[in-house]
Amino acid sequence: MYPTAQLEAFVEVAGQAGFTRAAERLGIAQPTVSQLVRALESRVGTPLFVRGPRRVALTDAGRALLPHAERALELAAEAEAAVDRAASAERARLWVAAGEALATYILPPALARLRERLPRLEAGVVVGDVARSLSALRAGEADAALLTEHTAPRDIETAVYARGRTVLIAAPGEAEPARPLTLADLAGRTLVVRSPGTVNRREVDQLLERAGVEPAGRLEATSLEAVKRCVEVGLGVAIVPGIAVERELATGELRELPMDRPAMEFGFCLAWRRGEEPTPPVRMLLELLRADAVTRGVAPADGGAVRAAE
Repeated sequence: MYPTAQLEAFVEVAGQAGFTRAAERLGIAQPTVSQLVRALESRVGTPLFVRGPRRVALTDAGRALLPHAERALELAAEAEAAVDRAASAERARLWVAAGEALATYILPPALARLRERLPRLEAGVVVGDVARSLSALRAGEADAALLTEHTAPRDIETAVYARGRTVLIAAPGEAEPARPLTLADLAGRTLVVRSPGTVNRREVDQLLERAGVEPAGRLEATSLEAVKRCVEVGLGVAIVPGIAVERELATGELRELPMDRPAMEFGFCLAWRRGEEPTPPVRMLLELLRADAVTRGVAPADGGAVRAAE
């Protein structure tokens, strides 16, 4: 491998057909250019230029070397740019906006794995409902947002990274129903719900309204953790995102009541501002989220293609 400074001097002298003009272009003294070219000629073992009183011309060896020297300089510039991008990513920030369920159950392990790749990454989470998440994304407070596919508006781009569904949960001592339940079966039950205004509450209310079902009673809780705790002690049943209860279902703290079909199915997506390239940390986060979805068997059928929101 030839020193970059020698190749730069050689290519510039060839392009300018002279040492003086090459020195001016490179911003160094003409004797320095001459020394660099002589050093390269000594390294290759043959003259690269025929030196005349007014112009210099390439020898056959010089003409053979020139395209390779130009490509070597291009590769050196590409390598330097790649290192700069990697170093920039390590020093970059990544703030992600998300609702309670995604911010609590999906984002922390993904950020932990991202920190293993980028130890100097400055990361943070903006927790709020969909309106708050979108506001943070549009204002630049967040670099990306975790959303469900049907909440993505037109001015952002999204990539679906996993499939999701809601589940009907009950206390661990709940008897196994004789058949899969339907929404109509909730008419005789107390339903533990989120506070008004949250996405989960709004979606559950709309679901029941469309089915013409009115539960026997509603018990409101301000967080998903409170909902789960109320259900665990037998205060009612609840329809919650499956990602919020994976651990409790696995340990037996809660049980899932089978339904004839999931109450709701949706895609989880990572979103960023439309018309902007996602930053390297955002791209890495998407890669990690997709890998996790494959491991958990919930990857989208299309592999999570990037799409503009409709």
